Amino acid sequence: MTRIEHSTVIQAPVQDVFSYAADWQKWPDWFEGVSDFRATTDLKQGNGARYAYKARLMGVSAHVETEIHEFVQNAGWKGVATKGVPHKTQWIFEPQADNTKFTYVLEYQLPIPLVGSLLDSLFIKPQWDKIICKSLENLKKHFVIR
Repeated sequence: MTRIEHSTVIQAPVQDVFSYAADWQKWPDWFEGVSDFRATTDLKQGNGARYAYKARLMGVSAHVETEIHEFVQNAGWKGVATKGVPHKTQWIFEPQADNTKFTYVLEYQLPIPLVGSLLDSLFIKPQWDKIICKSLENLKKHFVIR
């Protein structure tokens, strides 16, 4: 299983960062390579909420659905794929004085026997690294004083 973890410090209180980042309708505004979000449960936020979306990597789109687990207001949650490419995510929000440290973790395993780990290390993981880093920068820019 591949694990990717990136963090950034955002110049805003944890409540503000969490409120914005936890709004699934805003994810396409800052998270690279995802689109067409829609809630697939009546519950729109918190444990058990599910979201379907398209994830695009290296020119290929995949339909995915993720369910939210271990949701804690202003602290974070875990996402577990229920459809599409198997994966898990973790969103961690940590207050640091007047700032917020946001950490995003992605875990996945390519379902390709024999050559999957080679494809992952050469192509997939570097692309995910770029996407996640760019997404965190996008989120950070949202809070820059203009």
